Amino acid sequence: MTAPETTRPQRLSQGGSEGLRQVQSTFRPGRRRSKRVRPLAVLLQVILIGAALIMISPLIFGLLASVSPLDQILSRNGGILPRVWEWGTYAQAWTTANFSRYFLNSLIVTALVVVLDTLASSMTGYVLARRQLRGQRLLEGLYVGTLFVGLTTATLYPQYVIAEALGLDNLLGIALVQLAGIMLVHIFLIKAFVIGLGTEMEDAARVDGCGLFGTYWRVTFPLMRPILATTVILGFQASWNNYQVPLVFSLAAPDLRTLVVGVSALQYDAAEGMTPYNTVLAGANLALVPIVVIFVLLQRHFVRGWTEGSVKG
Repeated sequence: MTAPETTRPQRLSQGGSEGLRQVQSTFRPGRRRSKRVRPLAVLLQVILIGAALIMISPLIFGLLASVSPLDQILSRNGGILPRVWEWGTYAQAWTTANFSRYFLNSLIVTALVVVLDTLASSMTGYVLARRQLRGQRLLEGLYVGTLFVGLTTATLYPQYVIAEALGLDNLLGIALVQLAGIMLVHIFLIKAFVIGLGTEMEDAARVDGCGLFGTYWRVTFPLMRPILATTVILGFQASWNNYQVPLVFSLAAPDLRTLVVGVSALQYDAAEGMTPYNTVLAGANLALVPIVVIFVLLQRHFVRGWTEGSVKG
């Protein structure tokens, strides 16, 4: 006898059941394969951890020494951990060493540098990426040449003379001189980032009637967030840690000292026995706080902006 012929719905049902069994067998969790430990990867991790500990050890020592008694710091066998935690060194550095004024000066100068650098560098980088200007290659060559030659130290005193003649021997003058040396690298980073962006949205904005500035401000500038986070961190660090420019400007006006110059002045006072070393270390630690805070807040965008700004170009 011949087997009864299956109907089309039955064949579809059998095929569906078979397919379901195959899918279930495919995604059925089985035994996980044990990951083999690679000696090279373990060695690299050990090296990285060791290098990180070596780099962070001076910071840890400075933090502990800043709250240690002075006799323990000067003693050879004083130990690492403080015998008595003296938190008053930070209050002493903030008040008696005039760090409150220096801290405010650093905040004002750094804020001016970051804001002006963000606007000027993004505009210049956008124009260099989207427009072919006459003499653009020569201009970019001059930019790169100044980076390799390093004219900051050689031109610092002439810049101060010009700033003084223009009435800019103040915090704004310090910010402008720092800005001239900071924004060159940021211009090329932003230019490389903008080149990697598509032009479809900009073309649509121009069709709708946006000009060059309108397209930059409404379309491209919001897309620059990763690279701008990178330039903000780099600019903040460069301005906050700058020593030469505030030193030259504050020689005739000590009220213009920034926090870095104030810490350096404390070191000279400590060498002459006028200021305890633990107070100097407390002042140095205070100078590190804003940089750490800014990096923690923007670190997610920092790595992305740095890689995209360098690879896309």
